[in-house]
Amino acid sequence: MSEYGIDIALIQEIYLKPNRPRACAIAGYVQLRTDWTYVRRGGTALYYSRLLHCCPLIIPHLINMEATGCRLAMTGHRTIVVVSVYLPSPKLLIRSDLRALLALGDAVILSGDFNCKNPRWGCAIMK
Repeated sequence: MSEYGIDIALIQEIYLKPNRPRACAIAGYVQLRTDWTYVRRGGTALYYSRLLHCCPLIIPHLINMEATGCRLAMTGHRTIVVVSVYLPSPKLLIRSDLRALLALGDAVILSGDFNCKNPRWGCAIMK
């Protein structure tokens, strides 16, 4: 990732379990992850360069979503919250999950797999 200048990477459906805490470690990056323990699939991760001023974020309880986040401090700018989000299919996107994540800061970036279906982008199944 450092070869391509990637400072932050957000990953969904990591399939990792707590019994392997160092799995998928990347040199020069801090790995934050939320393992999905009671099902085979799922989980989220966030990698950030050790050169950044980041700190892990405690994610509030979510009903249908999985998330991992950090706070990023930048000189001359406000703190930004960055969150890797996964909404397992067929769970519905609910407002309370989005509200909880957006309440984590004044500037919040949510990125990930929201599993939202719509025929406008070629999906025949609509939730």
